[in-house]
Amino acid sequence: MKRNRTIYWVAAILAVFVFTTLAGCSVARRPAPPEQTPGTPPGARAALPTDPREATGLAQKMVNVAESVQGVRSATVVLAGSTAYVGINVERGMENRQTEEVKRNVATKVKNADNRIARVLVTTDPNLITRLEEIARGIKQGRPVDAFADELRELNKRMTPTIR
Repeated sequence: MKRNRTIYWVAAILAVFVFTTLAGCSVARRPAPPEQTPGTPPGARAALPTDPREATGLAQKMVNVAESVQGVRSATVVLAGSTAYVGINVERGMENRQTEEVKRNVATKVKNADNRIARVLVTTDPNLITRLEEIARGIKQGRPVDAFADELRELNKRMTPTIR
């Protein structure tokens, strides 16, 4: 009987020791995630400028980037949210396969030119380029990018992303 009591007390003391040891362990500290800008969800890119002057300046920079690609004669760029809408006129006599390659190169260069650009839509369709030129002209005249929201939604439907 005394032996059972001793085993009971040893087991009880051992259990208390194990539980206090486990309870006393602190949680491993992990480094804090990098600070996010207010209003930006984690993993999201900061939005492109909406102020017409800033948007026009950055769009012109993207035009220069697009026009630096071999095979591009001229370009028009409109920036909205985190999307760059790019219209390009390619050199005459280019085959469809070459045109697609130029579009991919333009999209890659534009996307890499500014880390706020998440998506690039490139078109060679003359009608869509005309619409982009009208929007760009309106922004240059001081109209906010948001004023063209309906037009940009329509372009979004008609243009397919060149790269993801």
